[in-house]
Amino acid sequence: MSDRRIAVLGAGMLGCCTALELARRGQRVTLVDRAHDVMQRASRWNEGKIHLGFLYPADPSRNTAARLIPGALAFKALVKRLTGRSLDALASDDDVYMIHRRSVVDAEAYAEYADSIADMIADAARAGQGETYLRDLRSARVHRLSGSELADLTASDQVVAGFRVPERSVSTVAVADAIAAAVRAEPLIEVNTGVQVRAVCRRDDGRFDVTSEPDGIELSRFDRVVNALWEGRPVVDAAMGITPPAPWSHRLRAAIYAKAKPSAIRGATVCTGPFGDIKQYGDGRLYLSWYEAGLLAQGSELAPPLTESLTSAERLARVRAETFAALSRFFPDVARVEASAESIEVHAGWVYAIGRGSLADRASALHRRDQFTMTEDRGYISVDTGKYSMAPWLAEQVAVRICA
Repeated sequence: MSDRRIAVLGAGMLGCCTALELARRGQRVTLVDRAHDVMQRASRWNEGKIHLGFLYPADPSRNTAARLIPGALAFKALVKRLTGRSLDALASDDDVYMIHRRSVVDAEAYAEYADSIADMIADAARAGQGETYLRDLRSARVHRLSGSELADLTASDQVVAGFRVPERSVSTVAVADAIAAAVRAEPLIEVNTGVQVRAVCRRDDGRFDVTSEPDGIELSRFDRVVNALWEGRPVVDAAMGITPPAPWSHRLRAAIYAKAKPSAIRGATVCTGPFGDIKQYGDGRLYLSWYEAGLLAQGSELAPPLTESLTSAERLARVRAETFAALSRFFPDVARVEASAESIEVHAGWVYAIGRGSLADRASALHRRDQFTMTEDRGYISVDTGKYSMAPWLAEQVAVRICA
């Protein structure tokens, strides 16, 4: 066991995976988060898409897909190694991307883009990198839906084309429970929850102190600090003299999380732009979102406002009503889900991204998600996860770097 003391700030997917990777290498880790327990916020409540790049046709460079594919191909194996749990029963079927009339790219442009991404993925899989995804990708291809196949999924005249792609999602609630259990079972991880990190400062001896609230918690003399916070990461970075590499934004988004018996509903994404999607996972959970209904706040400050009024019961009830109404216009089965679901919850989380603008604008930098970074300064490492699916892969990289 190492004598080094390492602080990992943030107990979401990136922070917990980083703590586990370090502990499995014999490192003592102090894990800090402001929530009441680990894996309780954005890493628990999100779509769980294991991104292969199909959502980003407005990035003609294909750089976003190139950055996301390695993390996606490693996700399943890394999570299983850390938790002992297979994700096969928690995954969705292949996604269907439906092109809206107001999409920022038309159907033909999407078809060309998607085929090129499938080629990239198949090449990576045949090179030995694809066995660990949620399905075999060595012969990855895109299937354009016929008119009758599209009509079976939606009656909306706002959808002009559909494409079945070899991209899947996982039930994030179940994954969060598995990760949390692994963290609690690891004797080399000390968990400090209910702690708000304010800053990190470097001591004269080169070690680090963490300033936090409430007072009285000893968070000092760390040899290494990993900033794995999400919406709070830029504030702590700023105290260390680190600023984001490009203009950034925060968006508070809410979606519906339901549990239901198996139904005829199929997973689909209406794209590309400010639309929505449905996911049905193997464990019976459902995710439903409509962008315009679920966007509760946005801004470009270092820290977003963390006021309870943004997620009041009234606002979340409005998200539920508007999301069900919007999705029902595309997928009639959604209305039946609302009537028969065992449970329905609405949860919100902040999304941090390099880029600003509207998703309705093809020129918006939010259509490019390849600029997430890892910054290191003499023992302080700050990691922008970029996407949920990148977290285990980046965590392994951080651990390798620290333990080298």
